[in-house]
Amino acid sequence: MLCHHGAVTRPDWLAAGFTLFTAALWAGVLPAALLRDEAGGFLLEWRPMPLIVLGGVVLLAGSALVFGAGRQLARAGGRLLGVRPGPTLLTDRWYGRVRNPQHIGTTLVALAPALALAPRLVWVIPLLAAVWLVVGLEPLEDRRLLEAFGDDFRQYRARVRPWLPKRDR
Repeated sequence: MLCHHGAVTRPDWLAAGFTLFTAALWAGVLPAALLRDEAGGFLLEWRPMPLIVLGGVVLLAGSALVFGAGRQLARAGGRLLGVRPGPTLLTDRWYGRVRNPQHIGTTLVALAPALALAPRLVWVIPLLAAVWLVVGLEPLEDRRLLEAFGDDFRQYRARVRPWLPKRDR
């Protein structure tokens, strides 16, 4: 298949699928599960329009980050699901700015419904995403990367923050 940049490759499709899965889970399925009434219907109570728009912008930004970092990872032979490292330690582009760009993108995707929808219960979703990613997934990924890349990963970890990009001086 061709696009204006040339052929759309398998890693591009994998990244697109992973992005769709991430958005569907964190911004669709989980909020829908929390917003049910006693009769089984959905309770959609929206916030004011500026917050709905902000939620949409955050959803798009998070999805773009998940896709961009996922495509970079997939093109380098890495897996988008699971914690086994790929054949190469990525230290440039997305991964040169922060160690966990997909985690940041996923958290932004999870934050979008909390911004746009009124029920406070929806704020559980971005909190759950952040806790799962920081406490559950990140230490396991770091351990696997350390096993696979040793000192190269130690140097990278010392140089690049996990969530907040360093400011260029």
